[in-house]
Amino acid sequence: MTHQEQPPHHAVFDFDGVLVRRDSTVELLRRRFHRRPWLLPLALGPLTAYAATVAAPPLQAPASRVVVRAALAGTTRARVEASGRALGAELAGDDRWRVDAAVEAVRTHLAAGAVTVVSAGLDITVRAYLDALDLHDVAVVASRLDGRLGGVHLTDHTYGAAKVVRAAAAGLHRWDVAYTDAASDFPLLAPARRKVLVNARPAVVAAARLRWPDVEVVTW
Repeated sequence: MTHQEQPPHHAVFDFDGVLVRRDSTVELLRRRFHRRPWLLPLALGPLTAYAATVAAPPLQAPASRVVVRAALAGTTRARVEASGRALGAELAGDDRWRVDAAVEAVRTHLAAGAVTVVSAGLDITVRAYLDALDLHDVAVVASRLDGRLGGVHLTDHTYGAAKVVRAAAAGLHRWDVAYTDAASDFPLLAPARRKVLVNARPAVVAAARLRWPDVEVVTW
């Protein structure tokens, strides 16, 4: 998709915290730890390091990749992808996770043009979620799994400013509306004519309003 081929209206959505209420990758790892508690000691160090990055957001992305790699020790990419797809389909059918107002917003924007979900979550989970809701025409730009280097790990981690870079690599160079709940997505909000914060924490709302006084805030 080139710049000229883009439809006249394009909306982008974050996934975790917007289309689903919590972090889908964390849920995938939580279930793995529950089934295989002996993995927890392997992940304790990375988890502790990740917790320490709360005060240093630039370090969160690399720290999260280390956590994922530790949590997925001893498995294969194919198995994790199967679990990720199953989780996406499950979350789509669970009203404790699914954000119906966000799903309806996706349908509305899709009727007007095009929608892309740009997420730090796993592409296979996001795709399965959308397909389960018959949103097959929604594009997905998200993190992927790689299993070549002695374990399963994240690649093309679509977090923070990398969302804009990966969207451009996929041929998406502009968008009219952006939805997110996170300050890490401010680079994704910046180019949008209409900026929408969904269920965002007060600190995120305050920071966004300093930059964009007209930012919209919705509670879904």
